[in-house]
Amino acid sequence: MSNRKLRAAVIGGGLGGHHGYAYAHAEEYELVAACDINPAAFDRFFERAQIQRGTIREYTDYKEMFAQENLDVVSVATPDHLHANPVCDAAEAGVKGIFCEKPLCTLIEDADRMVETMKRTGAKLAIDHTRSYIPSYQAVKKAVWTDNEIGGLTRIVAHMGGHRSMLFRNGTHLVDAVCYLANADPVWVIAAHERGFEEYGTAYKGEGGKDPSLDPGSTIIVEFANGVRGIINSAKMTPALFEFDLQGPGGRYWLTDSSCTAWKTDKPEGTPTEVAPPEGRGYIDNFGENLIPAVQEIAQMVLNDGPNSSPAHRARYSLEIMQAALISQSKGSAKIQLPLPRA
Repeated sequence: MSNRKLRAAVIGGGLGGHHGYAYAHAEEYELVAACDINPAAFDRFFERAQIQRGTIREYTDYKEMFAQENLDVVSVATPDHLHANPVCDAAEAGVKGIFCEKPLCTLIEDADRMVETMKRTGAKLAIDHTRSYIPSYQAVKKAVWTDNEIGGLTRIVAHMGGHRSMLFRNGTHLVDAVCYLANADPVWVIAAHERGFEEYGTAYKGEGGKDPSLDPGSTIIVEFANGVRGIINSAKMTPALFEFDLQGPGGRYWLTDSSCTAWKTDKPEGTPTEVAPPEGRGYIDNFGENLIPAVQEIAQMVLNDGPNSSPAHRARYSLEIMQAALISQSKGSAKIQLPLPRA
């Protein structure tokens, strides 16, 4: 196999700077270009990427970048509602691996188009639901589903607090992590939004996800095909937390971005006793460091058809859960079956 480095680029000069950092620090890659429609965004890109300006080429048109750079991998870090076109255009241009910021998109029809385009072109698409790549989260999932440490899984109670506890903007991380840990497809959703959003409607109105007043916190119940039930709570006016409580008949894991605590029972449904948790580091403060394992995995997807820890089909289900939450609220917290009907 050739030792040639994969040629990588980033679309989006804000959050994309962290993607640039990951490519610049992963030995599998040569970071060759970045693109943003606003040239002023490049200052922030280079600051976050921690690379010197002038070492890569700058574009304001991603299609021109695709035509000029012969890319192997590209990150799409545009605003939430502007993911679909650059992702699909990258695949159509022959880019082999695509790393898209979360959420996958904000419209179900865009999600379907993205998934269909990947199938048709053979491009590999991974989504930056970051906990899929964090060793502590991976270790807990392995303990539950591979090693059967707590006799299976019955409930996941997930909570996100703080002013950025928005259903789409950051709630997508919470929802997708529950899907990742539940290890099955969701089958129904019941939801109730926080006060003030009772009449929000069934269309996402977040305008890119930067204003908490445009994106509701919500309490969601999700049933999965394997019987796991998730209770997902995003709540403003609460402490800034991000945590998961996983419980099965033989024990429990309490997982945050910085720590994990574990308990096991003496028998199914017995008394829990604290034990050593699965080994694995948590979230690193420098966001770009957390993305290095992700881009390294994408390299293996491109080069060796390796596994995908954060695939588009799961991200589409995460989007469907969030969309179903809007529909459920609009119908008096009715149960909404998944997958959602298509037009």
